[in-house]
Amino acid sequence: MIDPDRARRLAEVALAASGAEATEVAISATEQALNRFTHEHPVQNVHRQEVSIAVRVHEGGRQGKASTGTPTEDAVRRTVERARAAARLAPAQELAPMPGQPSGYRLRGGGPLRSDPEAAAGTVGRIAETARGADCRVTGIHHGCSTLRLVANSAGLLVHDWDTVAQVSVSAFKDDGAGWAFSNGSKHEALDAPDVARRAVHKAVASRAARAVPPGRYTVVLEPAAVSSLLLFTASHGFGAQQVTDGCSFLVGKLGEPVFGRNVSVADDAHHPLTVGPVFDGVGLPRQRVALVEGGVARHLVHDQLTARRAGCSSTGHAQPQPSRDGPYAGNLVLEPAEGGSAELIRGVKRGLLVTQFHYSNVVEPTQLTLTGMTRNGTFLIENGEIVGAVKNMRYTESLVEAFKRVSGIGGDPTLASALFGGWAVVPSVRIEEFGFSSGTEF
Repeated sequence: MIDPDRARRLAEVALAASGAEATEVAISATEQALNRFTHEHPVQNVHRQEVSIAVRVHEGGRQGKASTGTPTEDAVRRTVERARAAARLAPAQELAPMPGQPSGYRLRGGGPLRSDPEAAAGTVGRIAETARGADCRVTGIHHGCSTLRLVANSAGLLVHDWDTVAQVSVSAFKDDGAGWAFSNGSKHEALDAPDVARRAVHKAVASRAARAVPPGRYTVVLEPAAVSSLLLFTASHGFGAQQVTDGCSFLVGKLGEPVFGRNVSVADDAHHPLTVGPVFDGVGLPRQRVALVEGGVARHLVHDQLTARRAGCSSTGHAQPQPSRDGPYAGNLVLEPAEGGSAELIRGVKRGLLVTQFHYSNVVEPTQLTLTGMTRNGTFLIENGEIVGAVKNMRYTESLVEAFKRVSGIGGDPTLASALFGGWAVVPSVRIEEFGFSSGTEF
């Protein structure tokens, strides 16, 4: 793996070799260690390293970009030549100037991945021991990923930082029951793998002999993984300024107006203590905290340089690697918690459902964020404030905009959660009234 010193040297080579009006070099060096396991044994052990060096140039109102995975000076010089050749063939377009060195960076200051196969094997062993105690079968992953990111340009910008993510997830099976639990963070030492296994096993045992309930509208308590599967669609179809301009956002014409319930506040905050990911954007500008929704009212959007210029404001540090047709992206969503956890939310339900996770959620209609997907890995019937049994999985079809107007409770258990399609959000459990389920299943 290349270290920061070598990355800087390669960036300097690219900048020196380019005679373009403006030149940017973006380097990422990623190291991953992945262990998949089933029952008591690892079944896949992967250690992967990957380097990407991208060069972007501006020449005569045109832009060109080229990249290489070979971290040598000769490869970098050839990449500069290809980027300049691409610029000569590109159409003229609106370009944002490459930024100089700004202030306001709050870097994570991490380091390379500390991969320890023996420690990973010990973690798998403790998970298996927990499962054996309940006569359950388990599968799962133990994953670590560390990325060095560097952005430099001919305007004087030079910034680099490390971004590290650690994950443990466990699926447990008992007879016809299935359960799942997870934990994410910035290092494996902070993750309690046996606790993850215990939670998955508990769900698997409780999920046996599931019964069908009719589709319809239910009060639901969504655990953090289910909440993130919904909320993350607001990043791809909502809070970006370009999405609003293109008319594919649920916020078109709604800034300054109520869009969610008054108890719902959402920010984008790359510096939240629970989140992970880069703290500067695709062009090297520091990511700022942006209050997106306050007390249910849509307040602000995330911007890159181009959308900020058109809106007459400053970039919030949310550019994707350029060029990008998709515009700025809110990549560190945080749903403000309240108090208590899912147990407290359950106690307030007369009749409803507890949902562990949603599976294969997709957008049906973007301007109301109408989504559809399936429950998975533990869905339970709640009656009079208590879980009374497992139910078979159900398909939901619901507008997130309308559902978040009916939030009747928010937990105090903020958790770093993802979704099957990727992304990160810090979210607590949430209770929603009249959540729509359109059909049932046989499993």
